[in-house]
Amino acid sequence: MAIDVKEFEKKHVARLQDRSLDWNVLKFQEEIDPRFKRAQMRYIGRGATANADSNVIAAEHFTLSTMVLPAGCIGPLHLHDDVEEVFFIIKGSVKALIQEVDSDEVHEIRLNERDCISSPPGVYRGIHNDGDEEALMLVMLGAVKPNLPTYVKGSELEELRLQRAKEREAIIADK
Repeated sequence: MAIDVKEFEKKHVARLQDRSLDWNVLKFQEEIDPRFKRAQMRYIGRGATANADSNVIAAEHFTLSTMVLPAGCIGPLHLHDDVEEVFFIIKGSVKALIQEVDSDEVHEIRLNERDCISSPPGVYRGIHNDGDEEALMLVMLGAVKPNLPTYVKGSELEELRLQRAKEREAIIADK
């Protein structure tokens, strides 16, 4: 059976020229703290947010996107209970943030261009572009549709997540 290259390309190739930066996917975080502003560009799968993006390669085993990190931005500490998450720095220098559950100590690990960090499930992870220039990183999650992340207990983001979960449950219960 011969491969139809045009069909293969349509199904399995994602080109930069066909993508756009999504500054809204994490807007709820930015509303809590303007330093949380960053943009995602999806290539494979929809990621943990499951954003309705039909312009991606269908994920079979993992998701892959790039993230623009403006100078000074922070990707807040969050935890995926079901998947490994990989940050690969394409451009710039950032600090990876790691925190164990039930600990107040946040560890910082410097990542430069072409450095990579893999965070296992059950560990809080985040990112901080503490430089003066924009950084760019690749993000991979180890599942087709990862569970929604949780945030540090007692944080504004976790309180918002819990409130949204209750609202969602109430909507589902009314139907």
